[in-house]
Amino acid sequence: MGEKIDVHGLLGEQVKLVEEFVQFLRQKAKRREKEVKGKEEVTFASWPLEVKGQLKRSEIYDYL
Repeated sequence: MGEKIDVHGLLGEQVKLVEEFVQFLRQKAKRREKEVKGKEEVTFASWPLEVKGQLKRSEIYDYL
């Protein structure tokens, strides 16, 4: 992916701005890669409740 960006005709300050923006995008991409690598699927414990029928939320959390 060695594409070039043509900055012909731009002022030096504008070229510097383009360089800084490209650096910013590269850093942002690296952070996203780290976030994706760092995420793991969370597995919650489960057990059979041996409940017949359906429980309502109020019945489950009534003791709170």
